[in-house]
Amino acid sequence: MKNIIKSQKGSLGIALVVALLAILSGASLSLVAFRDLHSMRLQLDQTQQFHLLRSEVGRGRLVASVYEGMEYPPPVTSLPMRYINIDFGTHRTQFRTLTKISTTDDFASIGFLIRTLITATRGSGTLVSEQMRSPIRKYSENAIQSFATLAIFHYFSDIDRALDDVDGNIRFYGQDVVHGRVHSNTDIWIRNSGGGPNQGWPTFTGLVTTAGIVRVYPGGGTNFPEPQIFQGGLIENYPRVVFDPSADLIRANGMRPFGNQEQDDRIAFVTVEGFAFESYIGQIVTDQATVDTLIIYDSYPPYGPVGDSIGVNRIARTDTLWTQGPNGTVNNASVWVPYELWISGNFRGGQSWGSSHDIYIKDDITYYNTVPGQPPDGGDPDSPNFPEYPINIEDYVGIISEQSVWIQYGYRDPVDSTRYRPNTSDIYIYGALCAMGPDEGPNQYDILKSGIFSFQYQFPKGSTPAQVWQGEWWEKSDLHLNRYPTSPFNPWPPGLDYPHYNPLWPEPGAIFTPLPAAYAQTGNAIPNPHGAPTVVGLRGSINLYGSIAQRRRGFVRRSGNPDYDTNFNSPLWHVEEGIYGRHTGFPTGYDKDYYFDKRFEETGPPDFPLVKFEGYASDELMDLGYRTMSWRFRTPPDNF
Repeated sequence: MKNIIKSQKGSLGIALVVALLAILSGASLSLVAFRDLHSMRLQLDQTQQFHLLRSEVGRGRLVASVYEGMEYPPPVTSLPMRYINIDFGTHRTQFRTLTKISTTDDFASIGFLIRTLITATRGSGTLVSEQMRSPIRKYSENAIQSFATLAIFHYFSDIDRALDDVDGNIRFYGQDVVHGRVHSNTDIWIRNSGGGPNQGWPTFTGLVTTAGIVRVYPGGGTNFPEPQIFQGGLIENYPRVVFDPSADLIRANGMRPFGNQEQDDRIAFVTVEGFAFESYIGQIVTDQATVDTLIIYDSYPPYGPVGDSIGVNRIARTDTLWTQGPNGTVNNASVWVPYELWISGNFRGGQSWGSSHDIYIKDDITYYNTVPGQPPDGGDPDSPNFPEYPINIEDYVGIISEQSVWIQYGYRDPVDSTRYRPNTSDIYIYGALCAMGPDEGPNQYDILKSGIFSFQYQFPKGSTPAQVWQGEWWEKSDLHLNRYPTSPFNPWPPGLDYPHYNPLWPEPGAIFTPLPAAYAQTGNAIPNPHGAPTVVGLRGSINLYGSIAQRRRGFVRRSGNPDYDTNFNSPLWHVEEGIYGRHTGFPTGYDKDYYFDKRFEETGPPDFPLVKFEGYASDELMDLGYRTMSWRFRTPPDNF
């Protein structure tokens, strides 16, 4: 060993061996490092391409949200190529995405297949080279269905204010218990008052989202016990949901037994039983040539003898002429009516009824396979006894108005002219309601017109029915005692109803005390010798099993106190403009007993408006508008 060390030749040999080993080790280590770097870049490519696939699905769904409102969306669309550069040190990878959207059509919905291919090329600095194409290629097929309709929201309001446009004028309070999702495109107002089960606060058991924030009435503060109130969660500053002013789907797909021509002077009176419906058509006729001439007296029965003439009322005669309308069947389909619609019945299967005008619910809307008063979805899924009731797997109803949806006060039967008031105790409404009338600017009285869900005849005052007085028949007493129309110089007495504001006019008030002394000659109350029905103020409960979507929040109960549209100091009447004379102080309307039909989270009524967001913050938000039927990662096709 010593000889080898002392030998210069031996030392040189060892040096060469060591050098060779060093070179081989360095090459080996470089190869390992290169392989690790290459492997890491491949893994980065895979990870990045996976996330880009998710991004492209969101991009495709945004385009699909535009197509879903089209009558004839394109069958196949190729989106513009998208280039994304990712820098890693001095190296750059350019990802290229190609996405194609295919459209499919199915019952009550539109489906889309979003296909995406992602490739990558590499380079250094700002340059990439086709010769350095990454071997990693990702391809996915995402099948989605536009099934999520506005019926998924128990409450939806585009503008969470009343027709006076005053913040906080309408709000949730202690009596309100809302079980399903709630969304508003503006601030939501709440109030701690009214009792209820939650220490005076309203209760929301489902997720609440708002494009604004939650405010507390009065004052608009933001101090409230959030977990106590919003038990299903609260998200503020949420994306706005598009609320179209036209019912595109039902206009495009609905049956048209009532024709295509939109008319302001017609009414469709529809009654449904199972799949079948029957109807009458009302033609509203105003004959300007035939004028009722009514002499005005300073005294008139039943408030005294016929007095001196003090003027004349000349009123054009208006009437509704009824004829038999179309009959037919509806099964898993929709019907479009191009004029005002009055509807009620016991519905079977999937049915949606839409109108370009107001819709009046003239009696209960119930399901053929559900006992009125029982929930169609089986009850509370968190209950240990769920389902507590039979689950209705067949019946779904949608009521869609391009104006407003009203609970009707009463009507005269088209066949026998009998006066009916079925909604003056309780009413059952099963289904999803949508009132999408556009928000119009204020009129001369600063009152707006918008799509609302509300009730007809909100300011009942009573009137004088036709009757026998001292052996003779007298009618239209109010028009023989007061100038029509009203003016500041000739106001009507407080508590007196305007002709035809009540759809069953004239109806006496439950208690009516005419104030002018000349009216009080026969006592303080209007005689009602024939038992004519008296005006009804409080009308029981709205038993809703479903959902409500509306442009603005409509009133379902009024206090009777002076407010923006009827007050003691303004005796004028202008029904078309929302002015209803002096207030009476008597409350009117309904209590709310609302139950969300959880079946609407999976299936909406036929051609019901779809959920479309103005912007998407995440895939989770998108999933509210679409149901992912499948999402598969596959080998890229050669011809894509």
